[in-house]
Parts: sequence; structure tokens; C-alpha cells
Amino acid sequence: MKKIITTVVGIGFLVGAASADVASDQKAFIDHFKSIQPNVEFADYTNGVYAYDAGSRDQFEEILDGIPPYEDAVEKGGLEFVKFGFNKCDALKDPAAARVKHPYFDEATQKVVTLEGVMKACYLKQTGKKLGSKKGKIARMSAWISDQAAGEKVNVKVDTAGAQAAYDEGKAFFYGKRGQFNMSCADCHVYYAGKKARADILSPALGHTTHVPMYRAKWGGMGTLQRRYGGCLKNMRAKPISAQSETMNNLEYFHQAMSNDLEITADRYRK
Repeated sequence: MKKIITTVVGIGFLVGAASADVASDQKAFIDHFKSIQPNVEFADYTNGVYAYDAGSRDQFEEILDGIPPYEDAVEKGGLEFVKFGFNKCDALKDPAAARVKHPYFDEATQKVVTLEGVMKACYLKQTGKKLGSKKGKIARMSAWISDQAAGEKVNVKVDTAGAQAAYDEGKAFFYGKRGQFNMSCADCHVYYAGKKARADILSPALGHTTHVPMYRAKWGGMGTLQRRYGGCLKNMRAKPISAQSETMNNLEYFHQAMSNDLEITADRYRK
């Protein structure tokens, strides 16, 4: 317990430091994970929990060497991308660039714009119908878009006062306690990363956003990052928050920024 308390104090300034710059926040984030897993290279955090546990890593690599369960879904997403006219929307004409650009802070609307948010707007424009936010078509197409950017690096920019405010709100949510269990995102995925919760090993928040949307065995299918946020809130018995709401988009903005300079990966299987 003493070691855990020391670690929390070491990274704790992130919670209270308003308007700290992204580079400083990320350095503290990375240094924390180095302190608990000194033998894991920064680049390996694209593999999430599989960077921590050898047995899980072996299973993960066996799945990738075979026919990954998400392969058909991603291929279908590519066909749907064209079918629904996403290639006709300016923001999505270059899928790889779109994945790298988002999320970003839009000065005109003073709001964070996510990749899935742009996809929903494009789908409405092209079809006159609404697109879901968490699974199904949006997850398949978003995964295909991300695959086009595999090998590129996460590069979230926070360079204006409005962007900083949105980032700070996302950071506050990430570290804020909530729900009947009175826990934060950071409790599981920063302070206790690598520890067991029942039979599962808690994944590190560093690198979380490099492999989204993800295929989870628990879901038996694909889901967006914000679907995962919703699941975590449910696990904490916290009040649900709608996907693609301002709160969730600000959380994603902060969370993505913490993985800056890690490579986007097409290896999107998780338990």
C-alpha cells in the first residue's frame, strides 16, 4: 500500500494543476507508468494490458496470427464508408488524415470535435438518417478509418485558451471520483494499472486510445472509445452520460492527448 500511496502523490499534481500544458501532463503520466513498470518501453503501450502480462500477450499474439475476430467487421466498415458516401464529405476524404486530426478543438463552435462526431454529421448529410454513437456501423467504419492511419502517431493539439479549457475539463473528469463506488478513471487505469480486479488485469490508460474502436471479447463485437467510457461508468454505478456529449468529448480530448507520439495500431483485440 505504501508504494501505491507514493505513486499517487507523485502524479497527484495533475488533478489540481489548472491549465498545465499537455507536455508536462504527459511527462508526469509517462513517468508514473515507468515507475510501476520500468521494463515496458513507451512504444509498447499500444498493446495495452498485453504489454504488462506475458501470458495475456501470448494469447493476444496467437489471435493476431490467426484470423482476428474483428477482421470481417473492419473490412465491412471500408465498404460502408463508400456505400454511405463518407468519401464525399470533406472532413473524411482522406481517412488517414482524419484519424490523426481528431479529436481537435474547433474555435468556431468552441467545442471538441471527435472523429465519430464528424462521421455522424456526414451520415446525416448523406442519408438523412441518424447514426449511432457506440457500436455497429459507426464502430466498423471508424475502425476502418483508423486502419488507414496505422503507423501514424497520435497528435492531439491544445493550443488556444478554449482548447485548454476543454482539455482541463476532460482532465478533471478523468481524475474525478463518481458513482456508488466513488472511483475515477485514474483509480483503475493509472494508480492500479497492472493490478487485478477479480480475474482481469487493469489496463494502463497510456496507449488506450491507439487501438480504438476496439473489438472486445466481452462485447462479442466492436465498440467505440466512448462505448467503453459508458461501460466504465456503469461498472462504477455512476450516472450514465451520453456518448458524443460535450463531457465525453472533453474526456476523450484529454485521454487522447496523453497518448501523443504513440503509434495508431490496427491490432484492436481486447478481452
